[in-house]
Amino acid sequence: MRKRSAWGLLVTAALSVLIGCQTMDEPEQIGQAHTLIHFMEIVCLDVDAQCAALERVHGLSFGPAVADLGGSRVAEAPDGSLVGVRAPLAVHEQPIIRSYLQVEDIAKAVEDVEAAGGKIAYPPTQQGDYGTFAIYFIGDIQLGLWQR
Repeated sequence: MRKRSAWGLLVTAALSVLIGCQTMDEPEQIGQAHTLIHFMEIVCLDVDAQCAALERVHGLSFGPAVADLGGSRVAEAPDGSLVGVRAPLAVHEQPIIRSYLQVEDIAKAVEDVEAAGGKIAYPPTQQGDYGTFAIYFIGDIQLGLWQR
């Protein structure tokens, strides 16, 4: 009898959760509904080792260094986003992984970052035929913006 009561309680609880989930409102979304990572930049000391690992683990295929992207070796992921691996460009640059989120209007995005308290580390800059990028800090976190 106890077993049946326990199962009944469990089933009732599960149904309550499922019914509750179906009647909950959609959470309010702030910002862009479809934010995409356009470019993931990996700055490291051993570019060849990082590229080899990413090729083996994720099936990416890196090309030769691209001058317009700071000497990054670049691979295109199946979703169209780019992964770039490069060495530091200056003695003070530390290894980092930086994501560049795609935006439609980089000037407005930079204004919005500043209005939210962010600091622009690198203003909007054209990168050859790849588009325009910017880098900002909020606290100790760096993020990039990219407009195609």
